[in-house]
Amino acid sequence: MFAVSKRRQYPISRRTDPGRGHRLARGATIAVAAVLVLVAAGSKRYAIRAQPPQGTAPRVEGHLLGYRWVYLQNNFQVIENVARVKAILDRAAAAGFNGVIFPDGKLGRLEDGSLLPRYHTHLDEVLAHARALGMTAMPATADFGYSESILWHDPNLAATLPVRASRHVARGGRLVPDDAVPVRIVNGDFEDVPDSGHAFPGWAWQDQPGVTSFVDRDVRHGGRASIRMEAPGDTNPPAGNARIQQAIAVEPFRHYHVSVWVRTEGFDGGDVRVLLLGQGPQRTLNWNSVPAAVTQDWTRFDVTFNTLTHDTVLFYLGVWGGRGGTIWWDDARIEPAGLFSLARRPGAPVRITSDDGATVYEEGRDVLPLADPKSGNVRWPGDYDLWHVAPPIELAPGSRIADGERVRISWHHIPLIHGEQVTVALNEPAVYDIVETQLASTRRAFERSDAFGGWMLGFDEIRVHGWDEAPAPGDGSPGAALAASIGHVHDLARAIDEHAPLWVWSDMFDPFHNAAERETPYYLVDGDWRGSAQGLDPRIGILNWNRGASRRDSASFFGERGHRQILAGYYDASPNRFADRAWLAELTGIPGIDGVMYTQWGSGFDRLEAWAEHVWGDATWEPWPPEGAATATVPPAATATATVAVTGTGTPVATAPIAPTSAAPTATDAMPGTAEPGGPTHTTLALPWLAR
Repeated sequence: MFAVSKRRQYPISRRTDPGRGHRLARGATIAVAAVLVLVAAGSKRYAIRAQPPQGTAPRVEGHLLGYRWVYLQNNFQVIENVARVKAILDRAAAAGFNGVIFPDGKLGRLEDGSLLPRYHTHLDEVLAHARALGMTAMPATADFGYSESILWHDPNLAATLPVRASRHVARGGRLVPDDAVPVRIVNGDFEDVPDSGHAFPGWAWQDQPGVTSFVDRDVRHGGRASIRMEAPGDTNPPAGNARIQQAIAVEPFRHYHVSVWVRTEGFDGGDVRVLLLGQGPQRTLNWNSVPAAVTQDWTRFDVTFNTLTHDTVLFYLGVWGGRGGTIWWDDARIEPAGLFSLARRPGAPVRITSDDGATVYEEGRDVLPLADPKSGNVRWPGDYDLWHVAPPIELAPGSRIADGERVRISWHHIPLIHGEQVTVALNEPAVYDIVETQLASTRRAFERSDAFGGWMLGFDEIRVHGWDEAPAPGDGSPGAALAASIGHVHDLARAIDEHAPLWVWSDMFDPFHNAAERETPYYLVDGDWRGSAQGLDPRIGILNWNRGASRRDSASFFGERGHRQILAGYYDASPNRFADRAWLAELTGIPGIDGVMYTQWGSGFDRLEAWAEHVWGDATWEPWPPEGAATATVPPAATATATVAVTGTGTPVATAPIAPTSAAPTATDAMPGTAEPGGPTHTTLALPWLAR
């Protein structure tokens, strides 16, 4: 099965007066008049009770839902978005929502001078509107999974993969790759064709030669033939796979560039891949699909991959889960990637030695300073690409490296996931200086409109970690690093505002989700994330998006630790497929299920009222918080009525890559079975690497 992966329209970049909600509730003397909102959803019309009495919340399946939020991605720089977002907030308040999270990567650079003055004007106007509606508003910040908002300030702070002791030779004033046995794709140009049939020599295996895949002597990029794959949904049901594969011998910790030419005609559906799969253990080494259009002429696509610990990789060209149409492949080549996407930071050093390691060469003295100016600076800082020509390694005047001499070079490069995601390095101290500034600046910006409701922390789907040389906390595991990271960010936030609420996505701390013990590696992480929840202070709220088979285990885990939870529901389902009420019912009896969130990625807000009706349309409303309850912050009561207006847009849902050796793909971000539960306490790890 495919896994849902949260991808954002705008890169995501809560502390408040804890008594504000209480004062609003105490100060209210009358209930705001109800507004009836009728929304068409399919053939059914929903009647939504609007603006419930102040200081109340709906009780649904035993849970008192005091937090009813909307996840509203936005770019505040665009003036048209002001009216759009205000209209969505009007509708949300009328339907009974009382909070909004604003993800916008530009919130991560509020005070560095890079934003136009209108950005701040637009932000202030939207926040003032949310405040007038009585809605809690909070910025999303501290983006440790989708990290553009941090990497804007220094693209070199990205998580990296290592190249270790790569052989080079001095020629013509440069150091060039000198692999003892050059890596090659056998018959990658498809010029070696069979005497009969459609099975290409040199390839170990291909899907259904003569049925799904064919030798094509008429349509080709170069030479005399290409491979054609046709209508895999019809010719190879039910999987819809059309692939060709061979094993390639490699050395561990090498970085390679693969290029291939692709043509399509009426091509429909599926995941198109140049895929590299490491063996022993099985690990997907390239997580970037080929963005093939429905119909296109010959187009070159480029990917890179690091061999990591593997000496053999399976090389695939093809389609998984395809349907109709035709796709051709030709002229696949592989070469060393050089210094493409080179990172320069303390935890990612460069080393150059003689072949025997006895002599250490120096930048400036023996080679000119090494850098890749395009890495993380494609369109703007923090923006990376899948390929550009790597910068050369040039000898310095007077270098001790003689022409023809062989050397070894080690460095670190930055990988992309799903074509756009880059993760910040957890163990690099400079990251936390940036995050501290972002926490403080977002608080100041939201406080200008008296609208600051705390912070939502973007720890989510952290898919690269553990290969650099930055000092690691605890036992050095990914779980220990993440526990230390969330603990440190918590402490930074508390130092700025002792009482402001903090919320975080569940997945990276959930032992039944991405923090589970794993049989296969999690993306490009060296190890797994077990134990990460030990860094979670119980006062941090959890935005729980584990809706899988283990969802009760997940909610129980966080409930036993004392976290309040908001279920991040909706996820772009059509009304006839809403399942969030059933989710709440399954969690009956688990403490701390205090809210729900309309979490949309691609379908916009057309179904906002229908979803509210689905979740709490028939609920009774009770006092919030319950008498005697110890809750960190009370959502503010509504103070105005709202009207229905236009809707917004979002981005498509992404799917996680697949295991190509089977007909059915696996879900890397799916909900695993069981894992060791963490303890109920917040553990403070020794952090010499973060000494302030």
